[in-house]
Amino acid sequence: MDQAISRIEGYRWVVFPSANSVRSVFRRMLEIGMSTDRLADISLAAVGPATKRSLELEGVTVAYIPDEYLAERLAETLTPVADERILVMKGDIGEPTLRETLTRRGAEVDEVVTYRTVTQPPPEDAVVELKRGVDVLTFTSPSTVRGFLELGPDWRDVTVGVMIATIGPLTSSTVREMGVEVNVEAEEHTMEGLVSGIIGEFTSKAGR
Repeated sequence: MDQAISRIEGYRWVVFPSANSVRSVFRRMLEIGMSTDRLADISLAAVGPATKRSLELEGVTVAYIPDEYLAERLAETLTPVADERILVMKGDIGEPTLRETLTRRGAEVDEVVTYRTVTQPPPEDAVVELKRGVDVLTFTSPSTVRGFLELGPDWRDVTVGVMIATIGPLTSSTVREMGVEVNVEAEEHTMEGLVSGIIGEFTSKAGR
């Protein structure tokens, strides 16, 4: 990461897929004594509003956010990209969608792993409550799905009769790979959109 940060002025775009990537990059900039003023002449892109807010809290301006809060959509609509150098600040298990699509559109893309996702075992009391039964299970990323699988061999029992809600299509795809049906997928791929989708589903059920 340090090498990419040190030559960051050489990029036309710097893309942040998540708020985690923002926090990691700016924390590292602070640690090595690099001023955020060096980002003044670089166009920054964020996948969604939470990432945009995180960047703005660091005192920088976001030049682009896609109309749909998906990495694929950002990669498809970002402009200009042909013959431009683009730096993607990703997590260690981030999907290759940004790099692949931007490269296909003619950009020279560098990726930097800015943080690592480590699944922590859930508190025992949370597992007990989960097994007693819940109304809704929410998944906000593919990694949360994979973390759920680590509950053990009886994880599937927990999903029986439970509403499954996801933040977006990539997470939904990961859930379906488990052989589990998705009941709610947020139309706006944010936490607010997820909550709204769940409320809408309960409201719809109540009216049936």
